[in-house]
Amino acid sequence: MSSERRKKSIVFAITLIILIFFMVPFYMLVVNSFKSTADFIRNPFALPGYLSFENFVTAIDRMNFFKSLANTAFITVTAVVINMILSSMTGYLFARKKWKINKIIFMAFLASMVAPFQVYMIPLVRIYAGILGFSNNLLMVAYVAVGLNIPFAVFLYSGFVEGIPRELDEAALIDGCSFTKTFFNIIMPLLKPIIITVTVFVAMGVWNDFLMSSLFLTKTDTKTLAISIKTFLTNHSAEYAPMMAGLLLSVLPVLIFYLIGQKYIAFRN
Repeated sequence: MSSERRKKSIVFAITLIILIFFMVPFYMLVVNSFKSTADFIRNPFALPGYLSFENFVTAIDRMNFFKSLANTAFITVTAVVINMILSSMTGYLFARKKWKINKIIFMAFLASMVAPFQVYMIPLVRIYAGILGFSNNLLMVAYVAVGLNIPFAVFLYSGFVEGIPRELDEAALIDGCSFTKTFFNIIMPLLKPIIITVTVFVAMGVWNDFLMSSLFLTKTDTKTLAISIKTFLTNHSAEYAPMMAGLLLSVLPVLIFYLIGQKYIAFRN
């Protein structure tokens, strides 16, 4: 075997091992969704003796699944759409207008990416849920999600726009297009790869968010899927099998969305 083929074989073997390690949690999630809690505790890696959909029925009922799904979808779609519009426009402005104020704001965006959410979660809850009284408001959660994801999105959009030739802007300007019209008519169609990239990452983050949502949403009819999973946990016990079924139901929509959009994920055309 040649040295090149040996290297490829080693890389393939390492990649396969890593893939197996990453797939083990998903395997456990799927197989234990069809078992009882007792069987899960006895041997979480074993295949179920028979397929039972009782856990899924229990999960749908206990989680108020379809209401929670609608809440999660509303927050995610709203946050993604607003984030896409604002972040792409801001990224374009930062990439094309080298104003001093733009550089300062851009550096502030980068600095905000370093701080974890726990640093400013108490002021956020105090202001929006306490002072302004926006607790249990889905639109407010989407608004906060937009703010939390804008710095990362602007960073990606700005970097992508830097790779688009400025000659396109100049040609559009000669044809009479304004700065805004140039963005929407010329630049935005070229942003498809990065739009899908950012959409996938933001959607997955917002869909799976637990901490932020749990701080603002406390009523049963406003809970998201991530919060509803807690219904299977008590101070002294846990219903693992129905919880696994609920987790699988919660993960499937965003997993399907990721599988559809992952082939478009790229940072350059």
